Amino acid sequence: MSICFIVGHGKSRTGGYDPGAVYKDYHEFMIAKEIAKYAQIYYNSNYDERCDLMNYDGDKYLTERVSAVNNGNYEFVAEFHLNAGGGRGTECYHHFGGAEGEKYAAEIASSISSALGIKNRGAKTRLNSNGRDYFAIVRDTKPPSVLIESLFIDSDDIELVKTAHGQKKCGEAIAKAVAGVRNAQPKPEIPESDSIYRVQVGAFRNKENAYALLEKLKDAGFEDAFVRV
Repeated sequence: MSICFIVGHGKSRTGGYDPGAVYKDYHEFMIAKEIAKYAQIYYNSNYDERCDLMNYDGDKYLTERVSAVNNGNYEFVAEFHLNAGGGRGTECYHHFGGAEGEKYAAEIASSISSALGIKNRGAKTRLNSNGRDYFAIVRDTKPPSVLIESLFIDSDDIELVKTAHGQKKCGEAIAKAVAGVRNAQPKPEIPESDSIYRVQVGAFRNKENAYALLEKLKDAGFEDAFVRV
């Protein structure tokens, strides 16, 4: 089983850079990608289920992200965003007719609110003029999907995620919420051994997963563990 965390924006329809919402020197894409990265690292380090990270480099336009999800055999996907409009707090959008998506959305919003100490605006739906879901990642993907508006980029909320510490805190809160809904099982404990462990990057979908395992090994006392590229 596997799930996927997706970074919103990054690539425009014409192939250029799409920053998403911009406030002062802050770009939605640049902050959302770091929150998603920390969420994926935490999930893969702590739970016995793979979580992929999509569009970290901003290489996929919206329709390409939807296509990749539908070809990826995922059981759940979440797209990471920051809100705009001068509000405060966190909210999460789900399919208007999906109880499963609503559960994910409610738990994610609650977890971010608790971790960052901001208003919980809750699980929400948004429809277009045709009465369908407004957000493509919710409307057009096969697995249950949510769109996370972590907080507002153009209010004091931004102070909470403008550093790596805050981005990590937000990302981990999201990972924990998703794991809770999925009843994801903890990773098995690494047995004690005097062996030297080599983490082979080629065995992983991306380097972040390899380095996450390396960090886990070192925390468990395997100081001689190393990454081989």
